Amino acid sequence: MYIFVNTSNHKHIFLALINKKGEVLISKKIKAEYQQSEKLLYNIEKILLESKKKLSDLSGVICITGPGGFTSLRIGITTANTIAWALNIPIVGIGNKEDKDNLTLMQKGVKLIKTKSKFKQVLPQYGREPNISI
Repeated sequence: MYIFVNTSNHKHIFLALINKKGEVLISKKIKAEYQQSEKLLYNIEKILLESKKKLSDLSGVICITGPGGFTSLRIGITTANTIAWALNIPIVGIGNKEDKDNLTLMQKGVKLIKTKSKFKQVLPQYGREPNISI
């Protein structure tokens, strides 16, 4: 089973659990405007509990690497990398410059993750310079 993490939009988080055939077992869109750090791990645990699965049941992580909000991408990608590293499972990052829907991105991720056998960190693609005030 794979987990899909999309925090590229600063207004919400999209999470899903996907089986190895690419079928979505459960998905959830969470309103989280500027609250990704407070809501991401809680909702990962929540979808695992709702589907009667454990974190150790995961065999891969698929995450959206951007473009998107600076902080929201950092939070999602750091969390996805940490889960993959801790479980010693592969992770793939999917760029979304064409602004595709989550289902299309999940299917692309499932195809890619089947070619990976071990953890290799993914990095964000912000799409522009960060807008950080002084």
